[in-house]
Amino acid sequence: MAERLNQDQLKRTIGLPGALGVTINQVIGGGIVSLTGVAIGITGGGTPWAYIIAVVTIIVVSIPYASIASALPAVGGTYTWPARVIHPRLGFINMWMALMQQCALSLYGLSAGIYLNTLSDFFNPVVVAVIIVSIFYVANLMGASFSSRAGVWLMALMIIGFSAFIVSGFAHIDWNTYPEPLPNGFTQLLSAAALLTFATMGSFGVAELGREMKNPARDIPISMIGGTLIVGLLYILIAVPAVGILPINEVADQPLSIVAEEIMPRGWWVFFILGGAMVAIISTLNAQLLWGSKGLLAAADDGWMPKAFGRVNARFGTPHWILTALFILGIIPAIAGLDISIIGTAASALVQVMLIIVLIVSLRMRYKLRDVYAHAQFRIPAWLHWTLTLVGTVTNLYQITLLTADFTGVVWIALASWLCVGALIAILRYPAVARILAAREEESNAPAKLTTNTVERTIT
Repeated sequence: MAERLNQDQLKRTIGLPGALGVTINQVIGGGIVSLTGVAIGITGGGTPWAYIIAVVTIIVVSIPYASIASALPAVGGTYTWPARVIHPRLGFINMWMALMQQCALSLYGLSAGIYLNTLSDFFNPVVVAVIIVSIFYVANLMGASFSSRAGVWLMALMIIGFSAFIVSGFAHIDWNTYPEPLPNGFTQLLSAAALLTFATMGSFGVAELGREMKNPARDIPISMIGGTLIVGLLYILIAVPAVGILPINEVADQPLSIVAEEIMPRGWWVFFILGGAMVAIISTLNAQLLWGSKGLLAAADDGWMPKAFGRVNARFGTPHWILTALFILGIIPAIAGLDISIIGTAASALVQVMLIIVLIVSLRMRYKLRDVYAHAQFRIPAWLHWTLTLVGTVTNLYQITLLTADFTGVVWIALASWLCVGALIAILRYPAVARILAAREEESNAPAKLTTNTVERTIT
């Protein structure tokens, strides 16, 4: 009898609307509320153009990413793809780097608390953070379908809130005095665009949910690329009035609420804060809990950690112990009052490295698993695959340079320590993992060459 994996118990409940909801909720987050003002400080009236460049950059990376997700839909693709296409150790290290991103759960909760506190001193940011993380932890425990449906409603609220800002903003723009697009030169425009890619790169999380989607080979590429385009258009439309209403020196390095208060009635301004800015933050938290557990689940099945850690609840089809671990990770920094913004930046740098690895794996898969790729629903020509991989890699390296430019010695030590722990686990646990994988391959009598009929079982 073939070995039954924890991930085999996940339920295919997510359709295209749910996948789009996950993508849009993951892309729209605190970035649009906070980073727009920073971008205005860098490039002034060029901010809408900076968003255009940022969206194009993310789509360049998304296309090769979506191609491997279509050919090999899997649980925890950031782990599974490198592990199966290149080597299990690489898969673990890639997942280990991505795991640091989960530290942002407390940041999302605290950010939501801060926005509520601007409306009333009654709201304590730490208490709000714990309550919000707890609510969406429970929602994710109840199943991916429930969580993704919640994401669709959150997406609707966000779009209404941000649409109100856009409509009010365009009505107040004086196009005769609109700021020039390149006040600080083209280089500063590119710097702003590089910054804003951090606010537009959330679409990759949906690829982690391959085994919970009804039609992952079709829905992952559509939701990744389509979701990024939808959010990108929304961002551009928000940026136009953000720089065109008040003088640049009044909105540079300031949140969007400054402009919103100027152009919107009190009631709509409150709705923008609650239904736009705050919901954008907490919806990202929900989406991250939904997809963030999947790499750990796949790694537990392969023996990198105790299999019981990845056990899936029979009723709801969710990895309750992994979600509980992420929940604890999400509330401890908030309760302890820790400032983890620097850790968040370091985590972002590691995520950029993770994206480079996935791009390279995508290209390698094309030649190693030719039959699998030939039957994928989303394929790209070889010349385009090479071009996008090279462009995406160079772009991510540039992002890493920007992120690490201001790192202190303490940050470098923390990063090195995290990677050393991961490397130590990769060295010590690999013999056991190799035995598990060899036994699984022997038990399933997997052929030497993968086909579309055997790929799903083989990659898990």
